[in-house]
Amino acid sequence: MRKHSALWMAGILTLVGCQAAQETAQEAAQEVSGLPETTSVLELEVGTCVNDADTPLSADLASIPTVPCSQPHDSELYASIALENGPYPGADRLVSQGQSFCQERFSDFVGIDFRSSMLDFHIYYPTPSSWAAGDRLIYCMVFDPGLRVIGTLEGSQR
Repeated sequence: MRKHSALWMAGILTLVGCQAAQETAQEAAQEVSGLPETTSVLELEVGTCVNDADTPLSADLASIPTVPCSQPHDSELYASIALENGPYPGADRLVSQGQSFCQERFSDFVGIDFRSSMLDFHIYYPTPSSWAAGDRLIYCMVFDPGLRVIGTLEGSQR
């Protein structure tokens, strides 16, 4: 929650252009307000860049500070998985499932295997209270340990 034809390429170029326009609009809005934009944790999408270095990983979050990836940021959402409904499976099970899933998807986004990378990842997973509110998502967040990143880490092969 993170890779042939001419028609397909046109669609990709349209999406890239839309994303660039969206980031420009976000940057302008942040400059005017001076405040970071926040996004509901239930509305995050692959490629979203966040400033979450000071956020406890087990925090019960409703929203998170997001920024355009062209601005300095702490981490980037590279994959997510939706979990099945049912009783809360417990933090240990969610962490184990999230770590396995995120490690498997790491190379799809970054371009090299996790064990060969200088980058790291962390996960966000449902808490008992967010589960009760309908949260069923585990998010995989890639980051460069100790550094803020400018630009995406997608395809960085680092």
